Amino acid sequence: MLQIRLLRSHACGVGEPYPDEVVRAAMLLRANTLAKGFSGARPQTVELLVECLNRGVLPHVPSRGSVGASGDLAPLAHLALPLVGEGEAWVDGTRMAGAVALESAGLEPIVLEAKEGLSLVNGTQFMAAFGSLALARARWLAKTADRRLRHVVEALQGSRTSFLPQIHASRPLPGQIDSAANVLQLLEDSAIIESHRWCDKVQDAYSLRCAPQVHGASRDLLAYGEATVLG
Repeated sequence: MLQIRLLRSHACGVGEPYPDEVVRAAMLLRANTLAKGFSGARPQTVELLVECLNRGVLPHVPSRGSVGASGDLAPLAHLALPLVGEGEAWVDGTRMAGAVALESAGLEPIVLEAKEGLSLVNGTQFMAAFGSLALARARWLAKTADRRLRHVVEALQGSRTSFLPQIHASRPLPGQIDSAANVLQLLEDSAIIESHRWCDKVQDAYSLRCAPQVHGASRDLLAYGEATVLG
């Protein structure tokens, strides 16, 4: 009974539920952590969590209540309760009791054994879920910034030479090198740039020729964040 009481006592969140994408990400991350075998959870517990994810059974997880001090205890308790036939879950946009949600998906609740309740609530998967989703969007924005730079360089009839690899290799900053290479590739076969090759302009404005340094610093920060989340 101790393990089920751990879930019940920590499921004290309030407020609007987390978005579905956050709950799905947290479910996947929690399953990945438990599957490593360091937390004392049985394979069938992890398998049920994965099946809930696959069959669209999303626990109802209130978004207020976690202090994030020793883990996302309250959100993870709400996440785990449907696995034992308690709490609430969403199926096809309908909120229902956890036991009913499992039954509707053809699943059966589990009976927790020693340490499994603690294993299910002791983690930082909601923090990691938010971080992972934010990183994915930020990576997309970083690539979009390079695409916009390409259009500005073309519109202002700038030069490709500022993005040549030998220039950026002199200061081996990974993000700067990646951004310059990306822009150089985007400008490949540009008729506008080609028409400007032999003009007498000395150099482009800082906002063009130093853009990889700015974009690169953002990429380096994202790489640090990604290493932290993956770690």
